[in-house]
Amino acid sequence: MDNFLEIQRPYIAKGMIRIRHNGKLNYIKTADVVLLESDINYTHIHLKSGKKLLSSRNLSLFEFMLKDTHSFIRPNRRQVVNIDYLTNFSIEKSTKALQLINGLSISISRRKSQKLTKSLKNQL
Repeated sequence: MDNFLEIQRPYIAKGMIRIRHNGKLNYIKTADVVLLESDINYTHIHLKSGKKLLSSRNLSLFEFMLKDTHSFIRPNRRQVVNIDYLTNFSIEKSTKALQLINGLSISISRRKSQKLTKSLKNQL
């Protein structure tokens, strides 16, 4: 993991991440990432173009890499969201959810609800 982070560090400083997908290296602007979604030990990366990449790295690693960008939040155990692509967030008692530009609705876990709501109100 440390080696992977060391390799990523110069790309992150330039606002990019490097992903190996289908045997090729892809250089992606972090601003183009809409959603990162966990699939056991893999991560699906949803881009604003609609393209979806699969990485063999887990979601926690991506969350750690992107923590200093201040554009990414983790509303639940399975997903990390780029707040630049939020269209709406519902904070009603029964359903707390984020609506993304691509139409996906992301649920907010009860444990993270209060902190996330406060953070979103400050940033939006």
